[in-house]
Amino acid sequence: MYPGLVDSALNDIKRHASFACLLLIGVSFGCVSYERRPLALESFADKWSSRPLDVEPTRAYLSSLVGDGSAPAHVAFDASDGLSLAEAEAVALHFNPQLRVVRASADVPLASAQEAGWWPDPQFQAGVLRFVNRGGRTGGFKLDNGSFDGVNTRALGPGGLNNNSVERTPPGFRRVDGGDFIDDPWIVNASLSITVPISGRLAVERDLRWADYGAAWRQVAIAEWELLIQLRSNWLAWSVTNKRLSMSREYAERIGAAAEIAGRLASVGELKSTNARVLEIERARMRTAIQALENQAEQQRLGLFGLMGVAPEAPVRLNAELFQPEIGVMTNDRRATLLAGHPRILAARADYEVAEQSFRLEIRKQYPDLNLGPSFSLEEGFSRAGLGFGLPIPLWNRNRQGIAEAFAEREAAKSRAETTVQSAIAELALIETQLAYADDRLAMLKSELAPLVDKQIEETRTLLDLGEVDVLVLREALRASLEAKLDILDATLARAQAANSLQQMLAPRWVAVDHAQRAEEQE
Repeated sequence: MYPGLVDSALNDIKRHASFACLLLIGVSFGCVSYERRPLALESFADKWSSRPLDVEPTRAYLSSLVGDGSAPAHVAFDASDGLSLAEAEAVALHFNPQLRVVRASADVPLASAQEAGWWPDPQFQAGVLRFVNRGGRTGGFKLDNGSFDGVNTRALGPGGLNNNSVERTPPGFRRVDGGDFIDDPWIVNASLSITVPISGRLAVERDLRWADYGAAWRQVAIAEWELLIQLRSNWLAWSVTNKRLSMSREYAERIGAAAEIAGRLASVGELKSTNARVLEIERARMRTAIQALENQAEQQRLGLFGLMGVAPEAPVRLNAELFQPEIGVMTNDRRATLLAGHPRILAARADYEVAEQSFRLEIRKQYPDLNLGPSFSLEEGFSRAGLGFGLPIPLWNRNRQGIAEAFAEREAAKSRAETTVQSAIAELALIETQLAYADDRLAMLKSELAPLVDKQIEETRTLLDLGEVDVLVLREALRASLEAKLDILDATLARAQAANSLQQMLAPRWVAVDHAQRAEEQE
């Protein structure tokens, strides 16, 4: 090897690659760096039980709920006196674990939509070649195998050609002149390609990404809506269990008082001991029933804690509340109201919009984008500069497969939306039937059963005051009174549950904010 040639090659490479190095360094400063973030689950579990509930997001959610008319306007968050239903709803909207996952998942298409529509990055290409055979500066010797030079006509004999008449150059080494020598053996090629989106697909892709986020946001709204429905339903059930527990304890006290009276009468011989024992058995039976109700109430309380995202051991007290939701939509207007505002129907519309934008994007992909960029080359010391461009021709492919799939997906989204409407209308009719039956049953219990039980209790008390005690009649009267009250309580719960479901179908509630709509309002 020749040291001078090696040094020259290295210098040429350094010179021609300097621009590329500067370009790469400049681009690297604009890139996002990676930072590892550890998952500290143990620390989260330790802090969970002591996490405060009175935080700004909880107060904001409570204000949103108060604003929709579902809670009194004077409600202010105060966990020290126990959580009301409205306060528990605000806590659940902020701390519910499943809801947090849905919201975090919706941030993914939001981030994609916010960064959609950028032009593709330019592509820089470069290549370096070197001539292997550069030629020679001076002449040299070359092995010649010999050649036919011609015929000497003067040496021709009578028989034609002979050895004397044919002239040949004998084989051997002969000196030859020097060939072309390449002083600069390096070839450097560089080009920059920029995609100019003349098809308009970037704008359509941006619309598609925002449609994706709209569909994800609708899923957040559905999750919040379903959470509030379930929390109210479970709150009503827990409140009724506490009411049943209170009634059962009151009944147990009455049975206990009657059992003590019967015991005294049996001790003086005015009542058979077997009759007195009937009341003792009834009191023991109620103790087990009360124990079961206490266990049920505790499980329901823990279930409410789970919906709120509160640790089981958290020092939080809940205030039981039994209420009847009001239906503010007339029967004839309910179907139109349902179609206009039901969360699942709105989500189906959002999903169809995604399919629509996807089909629009596939259509736009038929049209080509322009590839344009400058180029530079250096060969044998001569530099050249130019401009290159490329344009695909939509002749055979024309994105047939993508268009066909997007069209079929749009049809499927239409079918899903229609199915959602059918399910919502059927659910509306079912809940209306349940509410009508609950109203009739509750009215019948209050108007027919309750007066009879009250009359039986009054007559039994009169006999007890006169000393004419029939233990079995007394027990049955007290039991009938309890069962009547429990039946009325169950009917009240059934009516409240049906009214809650119907109210939330016609006047759904959620507090999720559409970031796209909020951004437009701020502009």
